[in-house]
Amino acid sequence: MKLLPRLAAALSSGVLFAFVSPPVNLAWAHWFMWLPVFWALRPNQHKLNAKLGYASGWLATFLLYFWLVETEVRFGGLPWVAGLAIQALYSTVFALPYILTFGAVHWFRQRLGLAWVFVLPALHVTLEKVGPQLFPYYQGVTQYKQPYVWQLASVISVMGVSYLVMLTNTTLAELVYRRREGRKAPWGLVAGVILAFVANLGFGAWRHDRLSAEIEAAPVLDVALLQLDVTMEERFEQSAIDGLKDWLDATQSVVSKRPDLVVWPEGAVAFNPNGDRKAQVLGNLSPDEFFSLMAVQGGYDFVIGGGTITRREEPDANGRRYEAYNSVYFFTDDHGLADRYDKMVPLPFGEYIPLSDTFPFLKGMIPGAGDFKKGKRPTRFHGLTDTGLAYTFTIPICYEAILERAMWPLFLAEDPQSEGSGPVDLFVNITNDAWFGDTASPHQHAMLTTVQAMHFGRPLLRLAYTGISWVVQPNGDILYETTPFTDVAEVVPLKLARTDTLYVRGGWFFPWLCVLATLGAYGLARRRPVAAA
Repeated sequence: MKLLPRLAAALSSGVLFAFVSPPVNLAWAHWFMWLPVFWALRPNQHKLNAKLGYASGWLATFLLYFWLVETEVRFGGLPWVAGLAIQALYSTVFALPYILTFGAVHWFRQRLGLAWVFVLPALHVTLEKVGPQLFPYYQGVTQYKQPYVWQLASVISVMGVSYLVMLTNTTLAELVYRRREGRKAPWGLVAGVILAFVANLGFGAWRHDRLSAEIEAAPVLDVALLQLDVTMEERFEQSAIDGLKDWLDATQSVVSKRPDLVVWPEGAVAFNPNGDRKAQVLGNLSPDEFFSLMAVQGGYDFVIGGGTITRREEPDANGRRYEAYNSVYFFTDDHGLADRYDKMVPLPFGEYIPLSDTFPFLKGMIPGAGDFKKGKRPTRFHGLTDTGLAYTFTIPICYEAILERAMWPLFLAEDPQSEGSGPVDLFVNITNDAWFGDTASPHQHAMLTTVQAMHFGRPLLRLAYTGISWVVQPNGDILYETTPFTDVAEVVPLKLARTDTLYVRGGWFFPWLCVLATLGAYGLARRRPVAAA
């Protein structure tokens, strides 16, 4: 068959990936999205199959992360040609897993027969778990607004949903291959997959509705949902004081509604909130005194996102006399400044340049990149509502809320005041997505944070400098969703419901089972004779 129609089919799957993802959210199409590229593959053409799969994955990656180009051009000062070239390089590297996924289809099918339908989803989950990813993206996460399907993530992780999504695609592919070969369709397989899908829906409906009743009866934390309609260009033109006044005005507009918790997002304050230098603009108070007084007089606990600059007595090996951290500060309504958390996983190429401490000449090579240090510990914060309800929470900052390796320590953050304190009650995710403009990025970033509420069975409050802000409940329901570049100032009830999940109890191991299954299938396939095409 001519190559051009096959290439067009493969590329159509890549284009469709951009539409199953937010903000379009055609999640239903993901269940057959990869069928065109499967159709394009042929037996005994493994290298060509790998190339077609790579082309599909490359285009999917290029379109999915196209927002990187706008960020590089607007804030990195790069010309569009350079931005597109960097994006092409990014796609070239991070689409590599698709070579294995689609290059292995007929290799496994000719050696393992019908079992390939189950092996290939395990291979893809393996690549999601251990493959190269700067911004992790799981096939299953597109179902985050499909509540009954989405409950599976609480059992065997979001990658369990990835497995189910890929399984439906490989089953449909097998039907196409059987028809092409003039063979009888494997109706037993089709029935089994349909049964698995329906069983998951049934489980999802049961879990979602059961948790909904528990959430409804849970105690309430009244939180201030604050967001500004401010672009990064406008922020660059503002002084630090003008930016502060915007957040003071937004906070003042909701104080009369008596929130229990007020949160200012990442980067809301452009100076150390714990500083002790008095300023006239702060009423001749230091930042520490000013924000403490706000919390005490307002009667709310107060979270502030802001940087931290600490001076060094002696320069480090690279001549720096300071250390910078991306931080968050917590002021209580009875004691003022209680604690701070420094982001433990800075964003590569955004907040620091990898290897730049070893090779200082790398600093400054990427315009706009920061030089932030890693925080040393997860911080457990203690809050108290007006009704006297005590609760604990941690604050994943921006990128951390989409990383499994970052969320586990934040879920189990030790309490120096108490032994055996257990997991926290709430996640408060702060971010500044204005860097990415009015693109798909804020929607994708927010989507990935919903995984944590499902995995850990805890509500998640997300506050963005500008969109997307929301509350995610432990059953996956999303409440009070905002849109980018809109002013929001309201107080909303957050139900402090918590549930134990099978993911926490051991379901997190499912992706590693897929790794073992893939290795085992590969070893078995190598010993099997190749079936005739």
